[in-house]
Amino acid sequence: MPKLATFRAKRDSSATESSTSSTFSSTSTSSTSILHVDMDAFFVSVELLDRPELRGKPVIVGGQPDERGVVSAASYEARKYGIQSAMPLRTAARLCPHAVFLECRHHLYSEWSDRVAAILGKYSPIVEMASVDEAYMDLTGTERLFGPPFAAAHALLREITATTGLPCSAGLARTRLVAKVASDQAKPRGLLWVPAGIEETFLAPLSVRRIPGIGKVTEAALQAAGIETVRQLAAATQETLEQNFGRWGTALYRKARGGDTYEFLEDAEPKSISHRPQRLDRYTHDPLRRI
Repeated sequence: MPKLATFRAKRDSSATESSTSSTFSSTSTSSTSILHVDMDAFFVSVELLDRPELRGKPVIVGGQPDERGVVSAASYEARKYGIQSAMPLRTAARLCPHAVFLECRHHLYSEWSDRVAAILGKYSPIVEMASVDEAYMDLTGTERLFGPPFAAAHALLREITATTGLPCSAGLARTRLVAKVASDQAKPRGLLWVPAGIEETFLAPLSVRRIPGIGKVTEAALQAAGIETVRQLAAATQETLEQNFGRWGTALYRKARGGDTYEFLEDAEPKSISHRPQRLDRYTHDPLRRI
């Protein structure tokens, strides 16, 4: 099992937040390679290992259609009907009455998560399991073992799928925030690399909701101010955002430029785990232009 790591706010975060975006382009930041690995429809994918006859069908994990619970995961076939995580099961049943509903088996998902984590640990000594189905890795300094970070990420995704049979996607960038957005854009079964220096170009056309930390309330407030895309958010001055959102406005100013103020903090002792740019589609060697 790899050493786990967490992210913490840097002690000098206030200084970096108040600076211009040029600070984000510092040498120390540009040399960093953060990989965000996200398992595709993880709960459903694990269930399909036991029930391969359900592949290609709309599958919903979370409970039965007549129960008062919510959707924990939905296959991509089910998502075509508008079904999303956290949606009431009864609503999902109305949207797709012919879907297959399965109970959650959290112990099984945890077991497969541990197996994936063991593979991640082979590629970097620093792995943060953000949840049971996603992780951040620092690939900085691993070039002598695995080659350039993009090649290492490609090999990692192929090994995960070949070893476990589970599909996954990943985003590679110099910050945690951009890596996470990139992995989301790469889904399903994709690898998206945002080279240093083009973070703002990559983020610009996206909805502000794509930025981690921006939920429905902030999205609505931004829309009321005429801001719907990250490009529009980046065009707002830091002073304006701080006037409207307080300290959160400072974070929004930074996030619109792809920056974050987090660093890895390795745990003192290993633990077991509880419970566009360029893209590789289905892990081929054919990079596709995404911007």
